[in-house]
Amino acid sequence: MRVNQAALTVTSHNIANVDTAGYSRQAIALTETVNDPAGSNSAGTGATVAEVKRARSQLLDNTYRQQNTTVEYWSSKSGTLDYLQEILDEFAISDASDEDASADGLQQTIQNFFDSWDNLASDPSSVSTRQSVVENAASLLDTLSQIDEQLQSLQADALTAAGDIVDEINGIAGQISALNLLIAKAEANSGEAGDLRDQRDDLLDQLSAYTNFSSQEAGSGMVAVFIGGVALVSGTKANSLSISGDGSTANPLQVTWTNTQTTAKIAGGSLLACLEEADQSGFSAISDTDNYNFTATATSSISTLRQGLNDLITTIAGKINSLHSAGTDLEGNTGLDFFVVVDAGQPLSISNIQVNPEIAANSNKLAAGSTDAAGDNTVANAISSLLDEKIFQYNGLSQDLTGFYQSIIAWVGTAGSNATNAYDVYSTLATQADNQRLSISSASLDEEMSNMIKYQTAYSAASRVLSTIDNLIGDLIEELG
Repeated sequence: MRVNQAALTVTSHNIANVDTAGYSRQAIALTETVNDPAGSNSAGTGATVAEVKRARSQLLDNTYRQQNTTVEYWSSKSGTLDYLQEILDEFAISDASDEDASADGLQQTIQNFFDSWDNLASDPSSVSTRQSVVENAASLLDTLSQIDEQLQSLQADALTAAGDIVDEINGIAGQISALNLLIAKAEANSGEAGDLRDQRDDLLDQLSAYTNFSSQEAGSGMVAVFIGGVALVSGTKANSLSISGDGSTANPLQVTWTNTQTTAKIAGGSLLACLEEADQSGFSAISDTDNYNFTATATSSISTLRQGLNDLITTIAGKINSLHSAGTDLEGNTGLDFFVVVDAGQPLSISNIQVNPEIAANSNKLAAGSTDAAGDNTVANAISSLLDEKIFQYNGLSQDLTGFYQSIIAWVGTAGSNATNAYDVYSTLATQADNQRLSISSASLDEEMSNMIKYQTAYSAASRVLSTIDNLIGDLIEELG
């Protein structure tokens, strides 16, 4: 009766948790009670509860967690690349007709800028045409500045997210170490700690979304968790991670072990994705615009896009300044640099560039020709022609401005597609592993109801046996009475 009563208690617990996420189905393990070998009675004495077991596969747990680590990495990377596409705002434009295309797209803004130089070549002395050149230049810089600010903001978000994830990992480590103590105490006294183990497994599932790790359970029931071979959790002790740096080349972002200050080997999960995207080392000023070869090889897709756009505007600025400063303005003076820095202490870049304030204030200082002769348009023509000249290099291939920009857009699209495909593949694998482990660990209401009927019947049968024995003893006492 005690065995079936225990079985009914376990069954009712399973039924109560049919819809509880992370719950593992429990079942009693029975063992036959042993007769006294010295006795002469060979009749069986029934069964007893050996333990309450959880239905759980460690192999499937490990498989799911490994896949989930990869899934979360690609989920983060895919999300970042999707946002880069939104920032560029070019993919919707390419699908629209010319009439519907947004006038705010960077491609159109570039075209408007060079068209204004072409118009100036047609009428070099026109005040309105000169003003249009200045306005379109300012519009181009404003568009690029807005894009770069959004990219920097996205990179700052990645830095913040990395810090938040490190805090989450430390919190999970503390909870696992606390559960280790409770589980060890419960099982040391022959207690049942299935529910505590479920909580711990759920924490390990959560941890797998953040970073790579391995785990190993000791005989005491405690689990050790390792990141790159270093213990995050060891028994009841939880080590912690720290994050430092801002992602710049001078102050790189690092995740270290707080107690030893050694670098933690983060090789997967959303933490790795955030660390990669927060890395600014892929962005730098371009000193030689004639020989700069842009390659999309930086670990951060954000830095890669920033560097591509930085290459675009600084190369344009360098070529235009070279032509413009060799020309002559309407007042007969030698041309000035058309583009200049905002901060004289920093090199020219996408985040440090403006139209020369002297030219912006007085369009007569625009040098449309090599002389101040009426109708001289040689400089304006040369600048207008830059649009079609192969002044850029992408992976060693010479390209004109339009081709270079389209290559950048194509890279964002291809990288985004690859990240999405990788996410889909690993997500499918993780789902399969999760479904397999759920088929083992989840409680089925139909199965539990069937077990309940079985154990109720067995309990009733056992009680009838005891009732029959009680009646027989009573009759015997009465006869002997």
